[in-house]
Amino acid sequence: MGCQCKINHKFSDRDRIYLSVYTGKDRAYSNYKNTWEEFTDEFKSDLKWGNITSAFRWNHIIGKKMFANTTVTYSKYNFGVGMFEKSTDNSDNAFEEYAFDYNSGIEDWAVKTDFDFCPSVNHSIKFGLNYIYHTFSPGIQAFKYKSNDTSSKIDTTFGNSNIYANEYYIFAEDEMILFKNMKANIGVHHSGFYVNDTLYTSTQPRVSLRYLISSDWSVKAAYTEMEQYLHLLTNTTIGMPTDLWLPVTDNISPQKSTQYALGSAYSYKGFDISIETYYKTMSNMIEYKEGASFISGFSEEDESERAWENKIETDGKGTSYGIELLVKRNIGKTTGWVGYTWSKTDRQFSNISFGESFPYTYDRRHDISIVITHKFNDKIDIAGTWVYGTGNAVTLSYESYRALQQYYYSYDNYTDYDIINHIEKRNNFRMPAYHRLDLAVNFRKKKKFGNRTWTVGAYNVYNRKNPFFLRFGRDENGKKALFQYSLFPVIPSVSFKYEF
Repeated sequence: MGCQCKINHKFSDRDRIYLSVYTGKDRAYSNYKNTWEEFTDEFKSDLKWGNITSAFRWNHIIGKKMFANTTVTYSKYNFGVGMFEKSTDNSDNAFEEYAFDYNSGIEDWAVKTDFDFCPSVNHSIKFGLNYIYHTFSPGIQAFKYKSNDTSSKIDTTFGNSNIYANEYYIFAEDEMILFKNMKANIGVHHSGFYVNDTLYTSTQPRVSLRYLISSDWSVKAAYTEMEQYLHLLTNTTIGMPTDLWLPVTDNISPQKSTQYALGSAYSYKGFDISIETYYKTMSNMIEYKEGASFISGFSEEDESERAWENKIETDGKGTSYGIELLVKRNIGKTTGWVGYTWSKTDRQFSNISFGESFPYTYDRRHDISIVITHKFNDKIDIAGTWVYGTGNAVTLSYESYRALQQYYYSYDNYTDYDIINHIEKRNNFRMPAYHRLDLAVNFRKKKKFGNRTWTVGAYNVYNRKNPFFLRFGRDENGKKALFQYSLFPVIPSVSFKYEF
């Protein structure tokens, strides 16, 4: 569910303002309850996320060769996941009930000014500066547990403290004509991030070149250095997916990357064909430690282990490389494009998977997109989109062991078994591939004060049950099995747009 609004107003030939606001809130949940002769198993899961983004932009023409854009933005992102599980022994109604909730978020205030300056036909210069005030909420957790044994009841809430940070950047770039048929874009980006009394700074060069072999054929090359002060922390085990955006701290350094790219583009009789290959190296990556997750323990003994900084490895290195192919048709009533990407993204940590490299969670070996639009006339057109992607990589144990434990109490002693899962390598299992087809028909009409468009369509037309997450449970015979949970079946839609 979401809402979007855009307004712009022209004050004079030199000044124009723009205002845009977007709010969105989504929720995914699943429930099931199975009853066998011996016991009953009940499970519920809930995933919620929402965004608020707003921007106020002032466009001012300074002179014939320069104009500026000043933008003030506010954004907020919230993420929450909840789980409930109850197991009941049908013979004596003994039960165990467990509930968990986790919430995190980011709130940003920002202001930036960008300048465009064209001193001559051979130079187009852009420069500017930006400031952001961040408020990070790494996570609040709530645990509830109860059973027949009332002495073991738990109801507690705890979490990480908010992190406040200041970020800035300044940049300058010049797109220039070096000589006939050769263009270059040379720039530099300097940034800083102040958090927990620690200041990180970085200066990053960017260079790209394009050479026209002919009027229809060009080749290009690029070199880029980047540094990022936000880390994406993703759980790699099966279960509800959780992506947490976390900042650098006085203990965690920014992630760095260097990327090389080489490509070529060719136009022929209304078709554009391009091919590009890239190679990127990364350092200072983070990942959950072996056996760790965003879920913390709830006993007093592990209070120090609840902080997210103590659950991660920080010496990660990574490589990402691939090749992209795009064929686009621009003429006629039927237009569209076909894109294919082959890529490979790996990670390597000293204390994960015995120091060997493993595929990143979002390593997508094959990615295909097909978009086709057909215009019947000025009033009616139809569009279709088909996408395909290799399934995400997750960590799955293929073997489990029962470890004998002896417990002693003042009044008794007994033995029990702890389950130990054997995992050979991180992200050793692939979820099923993702693919779907979307269709839409647009009905357009020119009105007295603008243009209106009615759109009728459907998402996931052939009702593909794409995997959202996996979970171990019990089948109809009460045996342990791996289940797939899916979201968004075929969904019809109707929308209305009025432009003036």
